[in-house]
Amino acid sequence: MGVVSCFFTAAPTAAEAVLSRAYESRAMWVWDAGLLVKPDSRSRLLEFCRRHGIDILYVSAYNLKAPMDKVYRDFNRQAHSAGLRVHALAGDPRWGMTRYHAVPMQWVESIRQLNAAASPSERFDGIHTDIEVYLLSKSWNERPAELLGGFLDLHARIADALQADSAPLHFGVDIPFWFDDDSNYRILWRGQIKPASYHVIDTADSVTVLAYRNFAEGPDGTIFLVQKEIDYAEQIGKTVMVGQETQDGLFPAYVTFGGQTCSDFMRELVKVRTALGSKKSFGGFAIHHYESYRKLCKD
Repeated sequence: MGVVSCFFTAAPTAAEAVLSRAYESRAMWVWDAGLLVKPDSRSRLLEFCRRHGIDILYVSAYNLKAPMDKVYRDFNRQAHSAGLRVHALAGDPRWGMTRYHAVPMQWVESIRQLNAAASPSERFDGIHTDIEVYLLSKSWNERPAELLGGFLDLHARIADALQADSAPLHFGVDIPFWFDDDSNYRILWRGQIKPASYHVIDTADSVTVLAYRNFAEGPDGTIFLVQKEIDYAEQIGKTVMVGQETQDGLFPAYVTFGGQTCSDFMRELVKVRTALGSKKSFGGFAIHHYESYRKLCKD
């Protein structure tokens, strides 16, 4: 597992030293697949991961056709040598709509085919979806239950497809923290009425909760926002990654650590880990995203 480190302007606090000894994972989104093409940018990425304790990468992988298939296989081999796991990342809000399901299913199949043709060291370790159906504002406002149903059906299809393999890929899904906050998002699906987030936790191996706050504690802090998902996942033996944002210039400002310091960021993560670290369902943190995280830590 990764060990979090960071460049501090002064000696790390006791809390930061505790976090640096944590054993939970650190994931990071990498949206620019072009970074994998050139050896120098690839090396910078892997070195950043080494210094900052990243051990899982959610790597944008929309196009696996030649020559990108070789790029991913080479990168996966290099990342594995550095002790990282690589999850193929993709998503589009429209993918949650039933009429578009064929597109993500083709994407899943392309990953399975790449893995089948690759040596073990060149294979992806998992797939990771980022399908934010609520960004389809008009459709979401008019028929959220239909979009949620399509979203859940798609992820069940993906899970079934992956389970058909002798060594299934890890299946991770991004979800917003508020899927279990509003009774309007409780949905009857496969004979059970639950919040949409619980249905996803049932279906996937892990979820990454987009709990984007730059403060850990309080009634709207990160800990509060992920507590229900952590508790539910604990009951059924699943894993929750706590998503944190580092991108600059977002509104409202409290959704991101962008513009703060790396030490500010680490101190809040320590608070989250202190509150949740005893739970088996707490898998660690997922940081959005590589370029902004580099800027935050001036790396």
